[in-house]
Amino acid sequence: MTSLGYLQLFLVLHITGFTMMAGTVLADFTVFRRVNRYLVADKQKALTILEGSAGLVVLISVGAIMLITTGIGMVVVLKGAIAGMLWFKIKMVLVLLVVLNGAVLARRNMLKLRGTLQLNTNEINGQVDGLKQRLNYIYIIQLILFLTIFILSVLKF
Repeated sequence: MTSLGYLQLFLVLHITGFTMMAGTVLADFTVFRRVNRYLVADKQKALTILEGSAGLVVLISVGAIMLITTGIGMVVVLKGAIAGMLWFKIKMVLVLLVVLNGAVLARRNMLKLRGTLQLNTNEINGQVDGLKQRLNYIYIIQLILFLTIFILSVLKF
């Protein structure tokens, strides 16, 4: 296979990984919005829905691995030519923010929410409201970061 063939293969897989990650985050956000309806009124139903969406993390991880490995492959095939471009540097910072926002902030807050919902007390409403608001912000930031990465990848200024 030629360098151009590898580049095209890596690009297709890179776009697939990006779409997989962003689409799964959007699906996870949609599920979380549904969970919001039951957080206070029916904790058990909210927990059941949250547990049902736990598998989405695997899809996000597979997409991320695919995205990173094919991105590295494209940089190697292009002999680092794009690594010095401004749009690429900004994109790398945004990718790092996506990873930190999703893996650190979202995961930690989702674990707190699950733990809080398992408590048998009526005093959790304030905790749930705070976690719900933080998770909404985290998802919105994540989706904005994905959109910005997509725009940078297309415009390549």
